Amino acid sequence: MQDLDAEILRLLQKDGKLTYDQIGQALGRSPSTVRDRIKRMEEDRTILGYSAIVDESRVGLGVVAFISADIASERTSDAMTALYSLENVGEVMNTTGERRIMIRVHAKDNEELMELIDKKIRPLGFEDLEITVILDPIVRFPGI
Repeated sequence: MQDLDAEILRLLQKDGKLTYDQIGQALGRSPSTVRDRIKRMEEDRTILGYSAIVDESRVGLGVVAFISADIASERTSDAMTALYSLENVGEVMNTTGERRIMIRVHAKDNEELMELIDKKIRPLGFEDLEITVILDPIVRFPGI
């Protein structure tokens, strides 16, 4: 990756709403150069998308948890498809260690969290679950 691309990415990660003009001004480049670089990074999937960072507690989602789980290989594909459709699921990751899958979920409260786990996640074939509830996120988005 070229230095200019890295600088553009650094700026966009801090503020995804920056305009081509603003980025160009910060880097001493023309807006058209910035636009072309960003377009290329979007096309080659270096930039995967843009999103808003939301304070989950302010929108009624007071519980964030990580669920580590295992699943039989033959059930993985169907389970992943089903997980992607669950509104409460924020991330799904393959991991090393005793459990192969880690799922980041959010819920209104502990009751909704347990209902999500017992009625929507376990039935997909996930087993040997370890649930870690986040008490207080200390640094969630470094650099912002």
